Amino acid sequence: MSVVAFRRTAAGGALVLLAFTGSHAADAQPPQDTPPQPPQVSHRNWVDDPYAPHNTDGTAVRVGTAVGPFTIDQRNYTALGAVVAVGRRVSRFTFELELDAMQLQDPGPSSQVFGHAYDVAMVGRVDVLRLGPDVVGANSMIAFYGEAAMERAIYRYTAPDVGDQPRLVPVDSSRTQAAVGFGALLDHRLEQPLGFPNRIGWQLGWRLATAPRDEHDHMVSCRGCLEARGATMMSSRVYDTELLVTSTLEFTW
Repeated sequence: MSVVAFRRTAAGGALVLLAFTGSHAADAQPPQDTPPQPPQVSHRNWVDDPYAPHNTDGTAVRVGTAVGPFTIDQRNYTALGAVVAVGRRVSRFTFELELDAMQLQDPGPSSQVFGHAYDVAMVGRVDVLRLGPDVVGANSMIAFYGEAAMERAIYRYTAPDVGDQPRLVPVDSSRTQAAVGFGALLDHRLEQPLGFPNRIGWQLGWRLATAPRDEHDHMVSCRGCLEARGATMMSSRVYDTELLVTSTLEFTW
């Protein structure tokens, strides 16, 4: 091949290469910025399977009503009032601080109020048996529990109003007592909770508290009467008892 032909061939190849590369360079666009991705939110209490095992850990609050027969210094009352409790649930265990505020009413046909009772209790509870969603239904369970409590019971009595029949009014008193109980909790899990709560439950419980009393109150004043009477000393030990039935709603988050 002559030098002239070689130069012509090289020039043609260069023109073809320049045409291809130049067209791609002209068509190239500057890189586009990647749109920001929304942050991934962790929903630790969300549930994908409504029949998955229940995780009951969290802070819990209960509110509801309480009713039951009380025997205080051989006097019978019907207690009726409210319950509020706050605590922590850890697996099958629950630890609470509970306040019961109740009126002491006549157990008979009348609704006369003789005073008020307040129980401040530290409660420990364990779910002895759990029936899960396979038995109860999607996202629900029933827990049968036993509990033990240490209570401070406070009794405050009221004097008869003007126009009421005169009656004996015990002296205000307080004591520390032990209690045991049992009950059931119907607990429902929210699949996509918004924060408060992630569980809602209904609890029905029975609790029995008892404490020994060696004698009657030291003095029982007959408020509204003409004289005060001293209480008779008892030679045998008697027991004060409280049987309390509670119905409460429980919120866990």
